[in-house]
Amino acid sequence: MTATPQSVQDDLAFMRSLVESGSGVQGAFGEAYLAAGICYAAQMVLTAGQSVAWLPNTAAWSLTIGLAPTVVFLAVLVWIIWRSRHAVPMGVVGRAIGAVFACVGIANLALVAVIGSVALRQHSLTTWLIYPCAVFVMQGAAWLVAFSLRRHAWLALVAIGWFATAIVMACYIEKTGYFIVLAGIGFVLLMVVPGAVMMRTSRAST
Repeated sequence: MTATPQSVQDDLAFMRSLVESGSGVQGAFGEAYLAAGICYAAQMVLTAGQSVAWLPNTAAWSLTIGLAPTVVFLAVLVWIIWRSRHAVPMGVVGRAIGAVFACVGIANLALVAVIGSVALRQHSLTTWLIYPCAVFVMQGAAWLVAFSLRRHAWLALVAIGWFATAIVMACYIEKTGYFIVLAGIGFVLLMVVPGAVMMRTSRAST
């Protein structure tokens, strides 16, 4: 049975929707990822400042350092979402990748409840530090999904970076100073840099 020109055009349009995403949405995601990396890298710097007595090691300061980066990031995220509300919609693959990262974010809340409650009962900082290691692993899994769908080598490198950093952090989990430095480097190389790459790619495609 011979395909009609219209059916060929429909097939091509469907295939494009599977592999393309709106550049505006990709740029917004890159901005959000960059902002998250900056906020949490700054958190590691402030935490390191506490550990070497450059900042007060009081409960109030610890609470501020623990919550402020997330508050700032959520405010930036709301602004990014509002600004990009008219962006070109993502294709099927783009939506799938976005859903994976959204699910990872929600799962992080469950990890806080699970690991945080155990750490609180045991009064154990070491137990609590398992949480950031688990977050790094989940981020790696999300990037691995992105690679399996997009087949861009740099996505796999980012995924491997998340996994490797999580493992090395676990090796130094009882040496808080090294742990903080590793986490900070991870946020810069695996959030700030990929976010900037996605923003640049988005701008180049417009």
